[in-house]
Amino acid sequence: MKRPACLLLASVVLGSCHSRTPAVASSQVTQRQQVKPTIVPASTRSLRTEGRSAAVLVRVAAKGGPPRLYRLPTLTELPGALRGRLPAVDRIIGADDADGLLFVRTAKGDVLAYDFESGRSDTVASGVALATLGPDGTLFTVDARRHVVSYARRTSTEWAQPLPAMPAALFGGADQRLIAVTAQPQPKLLSETVDQPAVMRAFPASADPTATRWGDEIASATDSGVFLVEPLSRRASAFVPLPDHPSSVAFSPAGHRLYVTRRSGMGLAVVDRFTHEEVDGVALPGLVRAVRLDPLGRWLLARAGTGDSIWVVDLASRTVTGTAASAWDDDLPAVAPDGTLLVRQGADIIAYRPDSLRPLGRVTGGGPDLWAATGWIPSGSSRSAALADAPGPAAAAGDTTAGALYVQVSISQNQAWSQGMAQQLSRAGLAARVLPPTSADDGYRVVLGPYATREQAEDIGRKLGRPYWIYQPSQ
Repeated sequence: MKRPACLLLASVVLGSCHSRTPAVASSQVTQRQQVKPTIVPASTRSLRTEGRSAAVLVRVAAKGGPPRLYRLPTLTELPGALRGRLPAVDRIIGADDADGLLFVRTAKGDVLAYDFESGRSDTVASGVALATLGPDGTLFTVDARRHVVSYARRTSTEWAQPLPAMPAALFGGADQRLIAVTAQPQPKLLSETVDQPAVMRAFPASADPTATRWGDEIASATDSGVFLVEPLSRRASAFVPLPDHPSSVAFSPAGHRLYVTRRSGMGLAVVDRFTHEEVDGVALPGLVRAVRLDPLGRWLLARAGTGDSIWVVDLASRTVTGTAASAWDDDLPAVAPDGTLLVRQGADIIAYRPDSLRPLGRVTGGGPDLWAATGWIPSGSSRSAALADAPGPAAAAGDTTAGALYVQVSISQNQAWSQGMAQQLSRAGLAARVLPPTSADDGYRVVLGPYATREQAEDIGRKLGRPYWIYQPSQ
């Protein structure tokens, strides 16, 4: 949902920006279509480069040891690019690309912040039961006594008061806001910041709630439909009835769609978050247990109802591009920011093109370890090696949404300045990021988004109170 206060603050932040006109996306017409479970042969698809950002892959030894860095999409190791050591780790919480940090939980329950550049690890909190990384890079941890520690801009803050109830699920929201769903039998949805008391709302007794990227809506599947609750709104919760016994929900990256798995129906139901209507579906060869979406919302990974297989779905055409063998863990399978599909097959990690499932690289023996793709790129001599394989995998020709749509607010040759502005906008509650140059004459673009449609992007742009441009990297 749009926040006028955040946009007002953003207009102040943007007051001194100077931008250069980028490419403007062409008009698009969205049409409802009947979905068929088509498997598209790779040989029939022509390819072009997708508007993706460069990325690298971090390997964390589950039993402890030095982190290791790999180039995407070929999975070529970059020896010596990372320093330091980590203890035995049981979970990667996430990466803050802007600050160059990786957050992990150790086997002893400590949460560490690992600095990619220096190799130093700092303890954020101990005895952690739950942890999550918010959209602005704020880390939240909760221990067994419900005490909260947050970590933002490399500073830890212990909250004065414990949470009123133990969370069953934890999310990070805009403005360094913690959002939690408390445990049953009478769950509550609570929203709280370090200096503001908790706001609590009733929440349906159901499993596996999920949140939008910015935490402004929480959804949960029940046996007869999907509940939608806004943590800070006074509006009543919404319920979307669905057949075939919904079992889990996932939001699109832009937050405008919900993809719903069903216990007795093949494929996925798709719900419009704003109209609360079932709009269309994704046909698949069988039952689905869970789904994940890539950072730009182009690819959907569906876990097959039986066995260790995933279906790779191109959401631009609503077609299945193939089936891959893959375990389903917290870290993998995943689509990296550059568009590489990463899966765990037995003892190995394999990289594929998602449009053809053509293998691009393999790390033999990497299966037992933990992995995280990040847009952070090392500096110095390792930088050119990390970018040697860029750009990433290609997208299908004719897909006008491949690069997603952004609201560009600035472009500069100064990377540090652009990153600083993006961090200020993120703290103002906006989905800001920096897109790296695509050529020697290009600059670092500070953008908001991505957005699924031009209308959504234009709506945000008009509220900024200053000039803006709609930018689509693939155009």
